[in-house]
Amino acid sequence: MGEKVLPERPPDLDLLEYVMVSADAVAGLSDVAAAVADTVHSGAIRVVDAVLLVRPGGGATVTVGEPSDHVGLAPLRAAVDPASGIRLSLHDIELTSMTLAPGVAALLLLVEDRWADRVSAAARAVGGEVTAGERIGRRRAEAALGDAESRHGADLLSRGPVTVRTVASVGVVDQAAQVRNLAQLVDRGLLSLEQYEVQRRRVLDG
Repeated sequence: MGEKVLPERPPDLDLLEYVMVSADAVAGLSDVAAAVADTVHSGAIRVVDAVLLVRPGGGATVTVGEPSDHVGLAPLRAAVDPASGIRLSLHDIELTSMTLAPGVAALLLLVEDRWADRVSAAARAVGGEVTAGERIGRRRAEAALGDAESRHGADLLSRGPVTVRTVASVGVVDQAAQVRNLAQLVDRGLLSLEQYEVQRRRVLDG
């Protein structure tokens, strides 16, 4: 694999999304890191930022680190574009960290969907824009299988499209703060790990 040549143009801000890939341990993410690097080389995506999240089996706290700190994840070092000028915030990381189950490691990636460059450019050319999107979870997709001839099957979307206008007009409950407070209760011995998991799921499902 040759040395990667970083694209000179800034990322298309209409094509950014986050992707989280999890495994039972950091070592299990080695092949994922290599696959991400290959996908970058193919030109399909650009990795704007990458973070490693690890939650131990017996605790509520998630450790945040750099993928480059682990030899098995080294391919991501060359795959991340340091010139993009955009990084995930601490709150972004906290929001995704709270979804981790005990004993799980995950790569949180901020990517530019370069495969959609032409679509985005065409939309802008007529005064439009790519406004929203959402990854369809496997369970929802499985539930919808077999309903191709009808539009009365299982729902694929978990919510309406979240656009810039939507975020500006709708108050958002800070789920990360709620889960952080629960984790602090675990650390102080006021809440068991089992109780924490029940309450964490309620926050996520709310």
